[in-house]
Amino acid sequence: MEQFDIAICGYGPVGSTFAGLMGKLGHKVLVIERNIGPSPTARAINTDGEQLRTFDRLGIAEKVVENSTEVHCVHFGDANLNPIQTIEQPVGVSAMGWPNQVLFYQPELEEFIRSSVESENNILIKEGTELLSIDDTAEGVYLKCKNSDGDLTFFSKYLIGCDGASSFVRRELNIDLEDFEYNQEWLVCDAHLTKEVNIPKKEAMQVCDPKRPGTYVPGRRGHLRFEFKKMPGEDTNELEKDENVWKLLKPWINENNAKLERAQVYAFHACIAETWRKGNVLIAGDAAHQMPPFMGAGMGTGIRDITNISWKLDLLLKNKAKEEILDTYQKERHSHAKWTIAQTVTIGQVIEGFCAAAEGKEYEPKGPSYDVNFPHIPHGIYGDPADMITGVPIPQPIISLNNKKEMLDRVISSNFAILTNESNLDLSERAKTIVELLDIKTLTIDSNDDSEQRLKTIFEKYIAVLVRPDKYTYGGVNDISSLSNMIESLESEFSLNL
Repeated sequence: MEQFDIAICGYGPVGSTFAGLMGKLGHKVLVIERNIGPSPTARAINTDGEQLRTFDRLGIAEKVVENSTEVHCVHFGDANLNPIQTIEQPVGVSAMGWPNQVLFYQPELEEFIRSSVESENNILIKEGTELLSIDDTAEGVYLKCKNSDGDLTFFSKYLIGCDGASSFVRRELNIDLEDFEYNQEWLVCDAHLTKEVNIPKKEAMQVCDPKRPGTYVPGRRGHLRFEFKKMPGEDTNELEKDENVWKLLKPWINENNAKLERAQVYAFHACIAETWRKGNVLIAGDAAHQMPPFMGAGMGTGIRDITNISWKLDLLLKNKAKEEILDTYQKERHSHAKWTIAQTVTIGQVIEGFCAAAEGKEYEPKGPSYDVNFPHIPHGIYGDPADMITGVPIPQPIISLNNKKEMLDRVISSNFAILTNESNLDLSERAKTIVELLDIKTLTIDSNDDSEQRLKTIFEKYIAVLVRPDKYTYGGVNDISSLSNMIESLESEFSLNL
């Protein structure tokens, strides 16, 4: 029986990115995927600067950006597509070192990710393979599968379910979902321009038409995304017929200047798993949380999940941390995912509010109210996240080190790192032991090294910060004598083996 360090159920954008991260960290990875090949249609469409930092670890961030486009603003428009309210979007390179937000084409993105993953010889990909059962033991997880060759059995120390909203892994673990009570059906259409047309190429719109709310998003190289709410009493099969789809698309495109890729009704849910780990099995991405598409944040929330768990599994598999480090995963990620779902539901409620106003009606949001604060990491940090530095991604400058300019992430790589403007760090012996165990890098940065001053705000408050492998700031100190205490706190925070 073939044995692995990590098994991943699901080879979509989240599962494949996770496979790439773990493979590049040197672990033996198994990927089980029921389907064959990349997604034939666009599903996810949006990514941001933080996710691009993860893609950069796979060596594909530039390629993603080159094959994407940026939206300059998002309108809430009326039934005649006239803007009611506009939200300007920042464009160009952000503090993350990458564009703030870009729109991609999922089949193309998956090809980029897969090309990186499949270049690693320690990753086995079993497409056309269905996971049938999970037997989680003290030693690891036994996986029974089947494909065209027959029955297969694998063993892995850990299993991560990245297998989507109807996750087999989540169901096998009997994990319940917390329902936000915001569940709707929408017709999702993807089209590609065949001729140049006079429609906004850099402006998205949430159409607040009470007769049928909709969404228009211009993607890269003539790819267009449209979403239309299925109204009460409508028949799905009728709504999906080409002639009816083209009637809905008429304000923007027609059969003479565009071709349809798909038009399908999907049920959108807003929910989050109550438990993200049982024993040696974890869930991530849509298996752990689902949300309406109004922010395009579903895939990105999953990418944040696996970026968080990858370095913890790495420490565990290398015997640098104890099993308890896995308990930090849900503690850190749950609040951010819940906040994102709540924000997405809020946008849907804004659309419904504008629709009600157009008919002269009052709008009262239905379902539970969620008081969710801005998603600082509530655990896995040292200090107070009210500083807007701790528990959020460290800005990424291009720094000058040894007369060479390099992006900060590429210098740090997958390590913890100390960023400081002090040249002499007098650490305790315990802190030195932890630095050696975790191979913590120390970067002494002055204003000349950070020409764009992206770290200026940080060094105005702290003389040193400790950055986690996922590029979140663990904490900062304003005197060097406190630095050892911060480093030593990693032992209990992440259950280190010393």
